[in-house]
Amino acid sequence: MVRTRVTQWPPRELITLRERLDELAAIVASPQADLEEEVRALLARFLIVRSCGFVEQTVVSVSRAFVHERSGGPVKAFAASHLSRSANPSAEALLSTVGRFDADWTEEFRELLDEDDERVRRDLGVLVDRRHKIAHGLNETVRVPRALELHGAACELSDWFIKRFNPYRD
Repeated sequence: MVRTRVTQWPPRELITLRERLDELAAIVASPQADLEEEVRALLARFLIVRSCGFVEQTVVSVSRAFVHERSGGPVKAFAASHLSRSANPSAEALLSTVGRFDADWTEEFRELLDEDDERVRRDLGVLVDRRHKIAHGLNETVRVPRALELHGAACELSDWFIKRFNPYRD
C-alpha cells in the first residue's frame, strides 16, 4: 500500500474551525449586529467555550499530523495512541505535550506563555476556568470585551502550534 502524503498545512479541519470561530467572534464584536444584550452575552459565553475547544482541537490535530508525517510503522502507531484524547488545555498540560516532542520547543512555548508579564498564560487560565464554569452550568458572567480578548489568546496559542508543528517546515 502506497501512503499518500497530504501536504496542506494547516489541516483543512483547523481552517474550517478557525473560520467558524472568527465568524462567531465577529458577530459578538459587531455593534451593528441587531442583538439584544442578553443574546450578545450568551454568544460571548459560547465564544469562550468554542475558543477553548479550538485550542484543544488544534493541539490534537497538529500533533497527530506531525506524527503521521514524520514517523512510520510501530513508532507511528505508538505515538498516535498517546494522542488519542485531549486534556483541558491548561498551560501545564500544553507544556507537557510540547515537551514530549522537543525540549527546545518547550522553552519556546514557555516564552510565549510568559511574555508581556504572563499575559497568554493568564488568559489561557481564565479561558479554561470560564469554559469549565459555563459547561457545568455555574453562574459565570463574561463581558463581551473579555470574551474577545480570550478568543484572541486562543488564536495566538493555536497559531503557535500550527507554525511549530508544521511537519513540512525545515
